[in-house]
Amino acid sequence: MNIICVVAHPDDMEILCGGTLARYAQSGHTVTIAVFTDGSMGDAVIKPAELKGIREKEAHAAAGIIGAKVIWGDIVDEHVFPDAAQRLRMIDILREADPDVIFTHSPNDYHPDHRYVGQLVFDAYFQKGLPHIPGQQKPACRFGQAQVYYMDNLGGIGFSPTEYVNITETFEIKKQMLSCHKSQFEAMKDLADTNLLDMIEVQARFRGMAAGCRYAEGFTRLDAFQRGLTSRILP
Repeated sequence: MNIICVVAHPDDMEILCGGTLARYAQSGHTVTIAVFTDGSMGDAVIKPAELKGIREKEAHAAAGIIGAKVIWGDIVDEHVFPDAAQRLRMIDILREADPDVIFTHSPNDYHPDHRYVGQLVFDAYFQKGLPHIPGQQKPACRFGQAQVYYMDNLGGIGFSPTEYVNITETFEIKKQMLSCHKSQFEAMKDLADTNLLDMIEVQARFRGMAAGCRYAEGFTRLDAFQRGLTSRILP
């Protein structure tokens, strides 16, 4: 299958979906990571032009650990809006991946970039398969057919998973991928008093407790027309 994880920022995938994507990659599926923004605003010291380059290199390094492809959306960080131009960009991203499974942010996550990326994925879902949408750079892919899963919220706040993936065997890979985002660690410590490795350890253990395993990631499936609801496709 073709798997895509569409996230707002560099490191969102590793925090919320890294173990699951590692399992897909190990099983021979094609994995794509689409980072919609350039990550340029996420530091109080490093200037945006410099930070953008740093964050893009880190995203590619992390994806390389599992052999995933990166699509760099290049929208200015902290400036995601569900407008016409960004919808066209999202349609092209989905067309490039031609996905069977789409992971993206939950509608009620804490960050507006996260929420709007999820909204753009929802809005672009059918249009990726319609060949006459004006202004598109990529040819239309399959209409419908892909299943959409919303990822956990940061800290699990306000999110009730309906499906879990056991990531016990891939949790170390998840940590390795997140560790590629070196510029994020100091920034998150300074700006939010947060240790990223501690955060994913606690959340994966908590979700694992509910799922009956050591470490897990939690998701909710978007149950809607043309989403193929009759079979479980998570690993």
